[in-house]
Amino acid sequence: GLQTTINRLHPYYTYECRVAAYTTREGVLSQPFNITTDQDAPSAAPENIRGHASGSTSIYLYWSPPPLQHRNGIISGYYIYVTEVITGTETEHTSTGLQTTINQLHPYYTYECRVAAHTTREGVLSRP
Repeated sequence: GLQTTINRLHPYYTYECRVAAYTTREGVLSQPFNITTDQDAPSAAPENIRGHASGSTSIYLYWSPPPLQHRNGIISGYYIYVTEVITGTETEHTSTGLQTTINQLHPYYTYECRVAAHTTREGVLSRP
């Protein structure tokens, strides 16, 4: 055929390709051309997640992005999941940077926070 599919490639990786026709012998190789695979979800969670109270009803969170080899594309933002420990009520927040302030929390409540990076797809959640 005049087409083929190559599997098991890395996400968001640029490959240099060349094509040659053959019969009983290999023909002349084409000029090289580049193909970039699509982005995928990050395969690791953000790292070094830290936070502290920034008021009686708010917390300030900050983190590092997932390791480069696990980003699988361009990190376009982060989902932050904040869970009230006593009730289990979870809220979702977003950030385009490496930090955020979560407001409108209950004073003296304990919260668990998890962070996931995303490209075109959501990646792995951090541990609470």
